[in-house]
Order: sequence, then structure tokens, then C-alpha cells
Amino acid sequence: MRHDTTSRRRVGPAALLTAIATAAFALMLVFAGAAPANAAGSPTPSPSSSAAQSIQIWIRKAADRSNVPGVKVTVSQGSFSQTVTSGDDGKALVPVPTPGTYKVELDASTVPEGAGTVPTGLNPRQVVVSEGNQGVPAYYILVAQGGASPTPGATGGASSGASDGASGGGSGASLFELVLPRIVTGLIFGLLLALASIGVSLIYGTTGLNNFAHGELVTFGALMGYVFSAVLGLPGFVAIIAATVLGGVFGYVQDLGLWRPLRRRGVALVPLMIVSIGLSLALRYLFQFIFGADQLVLPADNRAALVLGPIRLRSTDIISAVICIVLLLLVAFVLLRTRIGKATRAVSDNRSLAAASGIDVERVIRTVWVGAGALAGLAGVLIGYYQSLRWDTGASILLLIFAAVTLGGFGTAFGALVGSLVIGVITDVSTVFIPNNLKYVAALVVLIAILLVRPQGILGRRSRIG
Repeated sequence: MRHDTTSRRRVGPAALLTAIATAAFALMLVFAGAAPANAAGSPTPSPSSSAAQSIQIWIRKAADRSNVPGVKVTVSQGSFSQTVTSGDDGKALVPVPTPGTYKVELDASTVPEGAGTVPTGLNPRQVVVSEGNQGVPAYYILVAQGGASPTPGATGGASSGASDGASGGGSGASLFELVLPRIVTGLIFGLLLALASIGVSLIYGTTGLNNFAHGELVTFGALMGYVFSAVLGLPGFVAIIAATVLGGVFGYVQDLGLWRPLRRRGVALVPLMIVSIGLSLALRYLFQFIFGADQLVLPADNRAALVLGPIRLRSTDIISAVICIVLLLLVAFVLLRTRIGKATRAVSDNRSLAAASGIDVERVIRTVWVGAGALAGLAGVLIGYYQSLRWDTGASILLLIFAAVTLGGFGTAFGALVGSLVIGVITDVSTVFIPNNLKYVAALVVLIAILLVRPQGILGRRSRIG
């Protein structure tokens, strides 16, 4: 007698993880359209308002990041003009009738005495509002008379440093008072870079692939954190865990559906690299299509939680640094003390010899993709708390990620950590001496200088040619 065994088939892990990744993208599509891109604690438009888009005003002091109430701000475009006053939380929401470019002008005469002034060139400002986008940020950081202007991240733009919440000296500050806060913020930024860079280094070490789509794994984690925290309203730790898990799943699905079949067909590394560039572009503009082109802000408390002389750190900066340190120590333990870690290092050293000694190379590569995706997802959501995020957040720091990996030595996880810390510190400290928009140039100049002396990188090994 025949037995029907179709109902007894088990669902394999590949199918299960693929289903989870599909559900995650479905969640993005369902909730992203309804997500207001506003900051933590920002009021939402009244249900009676007919405006489908709005501008979020937020006025704070640079010295202590305290809110400034009672300041009038006018938003205008053509015949439309509306003046609002910042509330006790320093915020005001302005519904606007149509998409377009609006002029936002702060009335300096209404700023309370001693609160500071708007940095030169930032008032009035132009704010671009897309259709259906609510809470487009127009933030003002008031500085003391003659004080230094805040970084772009402090005025609503994306920034790769935490100087918005961690530093703030005036023009009378000493060099030590200017450099020390940026060393601290540079170390925090370096730790965030390290989480993403280690994945790039391990993927290169085990497969030889320079994955140019790794930045989109970072962006995916940031956007998942946004969906779970800002859209679904779940606690921050839930968003961090979800972004990490879904990042690992996304990495697994990428390897299962794309990279593993290409490896089996024997595709060379250069075509694989070109495929990664195409995947990067496809994912990047998919994120833009779903979430829009404007900045998104994760709910967070941006007040200074730790003040040590000129150093001012937010609670999110401290928590992010602790999470990074714990995860990096865990990665070091896994690589040095566990069987899968030793197998990963063996595959990175010599893939053919590792396979000949009985190591399941494909299993190691699959594990590396999961781990790289999880670390990138975690880095993404922490960067989202560290600064405002966009559809191209990962792509904007991809060059720094590769610089960190190259500086530390390709294929070495610990080298990626050292390189990330060096790049992070140089990037932030350089803003004391050069314009903020040239800080990436400083990091790359130092990278070139170090490679001229040590071509294999800080922790890399010399390769014999011939």
C-alpha cells in the first residue's frame, strides 16, 4: 500500500529564511508609505488637516542641546505663508499644501536672550518636500555669538559623526577642547564602521569577492530599525534585535539565491564584482522607491547624557559604543575559540587546503554571509540612531568601509577593526583643521600615506609574487 508522503515533507531552513526575508520586504512595502519621517517625540499632523505633507521645525541650543521655545519661524512658497512658534519641546509642525521647495526663515528677534544665534548661511534655508512626505526636518542649532557652526548632522543633514551630540566648542575653545570631543566621536564612528567592515573583510577572505552591495545591507538594517521603531512604535531594543536578525537573513538569502549559484558555475571574480555593483544599484533605488528620498529619523533622546569637560555624549552614543564593543569581542571569541571560527580562518588562509582537510567550505561561506549580514544590519540601525538615515545611508559610507578594510589588511577581521578606528578618528578630527565636506578626503590621504609605507595594510601579510 502506498503512503502519501507529501504532507510529511519538512520545511528546510533555506525555505524558512527565504520566507522571512520575503516577509521583511513585504513589511517594508506595507508600512513605509505610512511612515512619517519625523524625529523622536515630534507631533504628527492633526487628522483634520488636509495637507498630505509637512515640515518639522526643531530649535535647540548647541551648548547643551536643550530645546528653545517661543521662537517664530515662517514657512513660505509663492502665495503660501505660515508662521509658527516653537513649543516647550522646541518643535513646531507646519502642514504644507503641495510638494515643492519651501523657504524656512527663523525670526532672530524672537530668540530668547542668551540662547544663541543661527550660524551664518543657515537662515533662511530651502527645504524640499516630496509628495506625501510628512515631518521633513528643518532643524536649527543655535550657537553662541562667534561660536563654531554645527556639523551638517546637527542641522538636519546626514553626518557620519556624532558631533551633533558629543561636541561643541566655541571660537574661544582651545585646540585640546576642540580635538578631544572629536577623538571620542571618531572612536564611536569607527566602532560603527567596524561592525560593517568586518563582514566585508570576511566575505573577501572566504570568497575573494569585493562586495559593493554591502552598503545596502547596512541600509537595510537601518530601514528595518526605522520600520520597527518609528512606524510600528516598538521599543528601540526590539528594533535593534529585529534589524540584526533580518540583516542575517537577508545575507543568507543573497548567498543562497545569487552568489552560491554563481560560484557553482565558476563565474570569475571580476564579473562577480560587476554583479555586486548592479545589485547595489537595484537595492538602493528599491529603497528609495519604498521610503522616498528624504531623511528619516529614528525615535531617540538627543539630550546630552554624559558630560565630561568638552565631551558631551547622548545616551544613544553610549549605548551604541557598548553594543559595538560587546559584539566585536564576541566576534573575536568566535573567530579564535570556536570550530566555525577556526574553519573560517582556515578558509581565508587557503581555501583549497581547507577543503582538502575536510572543512565544508560552502557551509563556512554560508555562515560568513549570515554573520556579515547580521553585523551590517546592526551597524545600520545603530548608524540610524547616530544620525538621520536615508535610502543611500550605506552607500554614502561604503568608500570608508573599503578604506578601513584596505587600511587594516584585506581578509583580516581584526585588521578591519583597527582600520575602522583609524579612519573614524581621522575623519572626525580633521574637521578641526579643514572644512567638514573635506573630511573624507583627509581619511583617504592618510590611507594612501600608510599604504605607501606598508602596502599590505596594518595587520595584513606580505604576498610573494612569482
